[in-house]
Amino acid sequence: MLIAIFCILAALPVRAQSPQVEGFASILEAPAANGRPGAAPLDFRGPARGHMTKPWWTTGHGGRLKWKTAPAPAKRETVFAFIGASSVPPAELSRAPGARLYVNGVSAVEFETGQTRDRVWRNGDFELRYEARRSEWPYSASQRQFYLNGDSGIYRLRVPASAVTAGQPAILEVELLPFPQWPNGWFMVKERTDALAESPQSLAEQVRQLQRDVTRLGELTEVLAANQYNSMLESREMRHSIIYTDGWKHLHPADLIRLKNGDLLVTAREATEHIARDGDVIMLRSRDEGKTWGEKQVIGAIPNLDEREGCGIQLRDGTILVAVYYNGLYREDGEYEWEWAKKVRFGQGRQHLGTYIITSRDNGHTWSKPDFISAAGMPFTDMEGPADAPIEMPDGSVLMPVMGYNVRGDIHNEAAVILRSTDQGKSWSYLSTMAEDPGGKLGHFQEPAIVRTRSGRIVAAIRNQGPAQAIWTTWSDDDGRTWQPVRQSPMTGHPADLTQLAGGRLLCTYGLRSGVHSDPGGIRASFSDDNGETWKIDGEVRIRKDFLNMDIGYPESMQLADGRVLTVYYFNLFGRYFLGQTIWKP
Repeated sequence: MLIAIFCILAALPVRAQSPQVEGFASILEAPAANGRPGAAPLDFRGPARGHMTKPWWTTGHGGRLKWKTAPAPAKRETVFAFIGASSVPPAELSRAPGARLYVNGVSAVEFETGQTRDRVWRNGDFELRYEARRSEWPYSASQRQFYLNGDSGIYRLRVPASAVTAGQPAILEVELLPFPQWPNGWFMVKERTDALAESPQSLAEQVRQLQRDVTRLGELTEVLAANQYNSMLESREMRHSIIYTDGWKHLHPADLIRLKNGDLLVTAREATEHIARDGDVIMLRSRDEGKTWGEKQVIGAIPNLDEREGCGIQLRDGTILVAVYYNGLYREDGEYEWEWAKKVRFGQGRQHLGTYIITSRDNGHTWSKPDFISAAGMPFTDMEGPADAPIEMPDGSVLMPVMGYNVRGDIHNEAAVILRSTDQGKSWSYLSTMAEDPGGKLGHFQEPAIVRTRSGRIVAAIRNQGPAQAIWTTWSDDDGRTWQPVRQSPMTGHPADLTQLAGGRLLCTYGLRSGVHSDPGGIRASFSDDNGETWKIDGEVRIRKDFLNMDIGYPESMQLADGRVLTVYYFNLFGRYFLGQTIWKP
């Protein structure tokens, strides 16, 4: 029986081994020339430049990605091998965007991106075989929208002899097919001309990347274990919980407002992505000191305007004032405008980066129409913020910390400034500068936070992008008119939030981002016993220490009636965004 089988197999025709040719030699056309500038995305061999079907910041299926292979040795069936990567689809989707591959301008085969296992697609005599070599983690190291480390592997394209010219390269093209469920997918061909190499160097590259991935897996395991046994490991009581999430929607920052009736309000921005023109400011309400939160309410939703954050305060007369920072740097087609020289004013009396005010006189159930703040007459052309709540002064005026761009005509000077309103936010004037950075030599001063202490001093904590990534501080003893020289604090992270506790201590909470400030990242807090002049970094509290994604933070804190502190923040876990909170003892 076995002899008969062997005889039959021996009589079958044997398919000659097709020659293997490098499938990437040079790029011909790419909507995104080199991926994200300054960043080499990872594949299974480590970092390498890539060319994408579309720029990383745009939506839609993009254009065609076209490149040239190495020459085919003969006019016969040939296999072209190249290294490619594709975006990781959202967990909510059962499949990823499809793509079409062309050979010399002719549609050859359609395939699916976002694959984590070996796959084969065929169309007539064409065959595309994908050998999965690396699956991207279910979390990422940056904003989900900007992440370029996709699932990667080797693509082997079998081309029939009829489509091969001896001594000539093939022209390969890939375009993503329309995929309305998720407009942010992409395909990338890596700039590697040695996909077929099995050299000591290529093997060493794979081993090094595998070591990095195993180390990252160990960090994830450690973080999950620490969370599981948190009550045994912590010296302070930390109660973590989720305030809100909405499927695949992007969420950030969380801001708090306490009302005179005892309600707590948390505001945040909700949108399809970090950069998206559909950003709206939402609000949730708690009537039990943060134990539970009600349904979301949209309070800032101007069509085709990206509202980025809403920070507010309830004034002494009961009016709730919320300042909404918006970004109008979008073209008419909805795509983001990244080139500063091409930025166009959003409209008469408004900046393309600016702020508007909305108010409520019924505890946040209904809201006024927006009043836009004009920068006319101020020493800067555009503003960003606030990133922290305004404060009401004893005379009824309101002070608001924002960031000023293009200060006195210096495009590199980003300053932390104070605006003042004497009519409950209807109009604003420039009051003072807390910190500025002519020429951008200090790392810019951004996203300031302020608190008025019981002594009348106004203390400020300011984000800085210098090498130390430290929080800088200053204070004013004359109602914000003049400020002490800004100085670097021992606190690392950004941005900061300031509040004064019942006992008089100042509390500063801030976010530390993975890969930027610490690994893993988290939320921390420090205290000052001398009205903000010094900060006790030795007593720093680690509120959260389990964030493996850098897209987290922007905490805000408030002391509850029982003396505990409620800290709210946002975080990205497995590509999904959450508003979270921790209730803890200071």
